[in-house]
Amino acid sequence: MTPLLIVAVVAALLLLAGWLGYPLVLGLLVPRRSEAPPPAPAAPPPVTIVVATRDAPSIVAARLADLHATRYPPGALDIVVAVDVGSEHPIAAYRAASVERAVFVPGDPPGGKAATLNAAVRAARGELLVFADSQQSFEPGAIPALVDALADARFGAVSGALTLSGERSTRSVLSLFWRYELMLRRREAAVHSIVAVTGAIYAMRRALWRPLPAHLICDDLFVPLAVVMQGRRVGFCETARASDPRTFTRAQEFRRKVRTLTGMIQMCVWQPAILVPIRNPVWLQFVCHKLLRLATPYLALLVAVSVALLLLRDAPLLLFGLLGGGMLAAVLGWLLRPPLARRLASQVAWVAVLQAAPVRATLNALRGRWDVWKPS
Repeated sequence: MTPLLIVAVVAALLLLAGWLGYPLVLGLLVPRRSEAPPPAPAAPPPVTIVVATRDAPSIVAARLADLHATRYPPGALDIVVAVDVGSEHPIAAYRAASVERAVFVPGDPPGGKAATLNAAVRAARGELLVFADSQQSFEPGAIPALVDALADARFGAVSGALTLSGERSTRSVLSLFWRYELMLRRREAAVHSIVAVTGAIYAMRRALWRPLPAHLICDDLFVPLAVVMQGRRVGFCETARASDPRTFTRAQEFRRKVRTLTGMIQMCVWQPAILVPIRNPVWLQFVCHKLLRLATPYLALLVAVSVALLLLRDAPLLLFGLLGGGMLAAVLGWLLRPPLARRLASQVAWVAVLQAAPVRATLNALRGRWDVWKPS
C-alpha cells in the first residue's frame, strides 16, 4: 500500500468515524429500556432566569414578557437581567422599558457575555438557574420541563432544544445539519452527557456554577464540561423548547460558526484538562463530536488530494474524464434546469460555508485572536 493510499484511507476512516461511526455506536449504547422519571419535588424549587444582554431595551422588555408567560409558579421564579458594560443603553432605560418584574444589574468589566453572566449569577437567588438569550422565545412549558429533568440527582445541568423557525426549507443543508445535531445530543444524553448545551435555553444547579474566565467565547461549552468534571451528568430535554424567528444569511451563519469553533479551540488552550481522558468523563464524545468535526475540511482535503494524485499517476485519463464530466454536467444542469441548478448551487454554498468556518477558526486560534465578537 503506497503512502498516498494510506493517507487517503486513514483520512476517510476518520471522516466516517466522526460523522457515521460515532452516532451508530451511540445508538447501540443507548439503553433499550427507558428509566422511570424521578418523582417531582413536593414544592417547586426556586428558579432564577438569567439573561445577559446588550440588546435594545424594547427587545429585552418583550423577552421578559415571554419569560413571565411560563407555567412555572410565579412565587418560585425570579429573573435577573445583566446588562453588558459595552451596551449603548443605560440600565435605567431597561428598567423604564420593562413592565415585568426583574432585577437589573450591570455586567462585570471588561464586558462580553462571560463577564456579564458572572454578574447575573452573583445576583441570582434560585437553587436552579435557567439561562436565556434576548432574541428567542420559550414555550410555556419549557422551564417546568427543565426543572423536572433536574429532579434526577445524577444530572447537574440540562439543555433544552432550539427550533430555527426562520429556516423555511426542511431539506436545506442547515436544517439537515441541525436535525443531525439534535439526534447526536439525544443519544449522548441517553448514554452519559452531551458535550455542549444550547446557550439560548439550558438550566443547571446553582451550586455547580463556576465563574467564567474573562473573554471566554463559549459559555455553552465551558459550563457543561465544568459540570461533568464535577461528577454530574448533563442531559438533553427535547420537550423544553425555545424558538428563534430570525433567518440567517450565509455570511451571518459563517460568522456564528467561526465564533463557536474558535471558542472550542480556546477551551482546549485554556482548559487542557478536557483533552486528558482520565480527567474528562466525556473525552470520547468531545473528540468525536467536536474535534473530528473541526478536522473535517482538512481530512476531506487530504482524501481529495491523495485520490487525485493517485489517479494522476495511475489513471490520468480517468481523472481528467471525471473532472470534465463533472464540469459538463454542471453546465448542462444550469442551462436545462436553471431553478434546480440554483437550488443546488445554494446548498453547495451552504456546505462550503460550514467547511470554511473551521479553517477560519483555526487561523483565529493560531493568531491568538479570541475577541471574535468584533469584526476583523
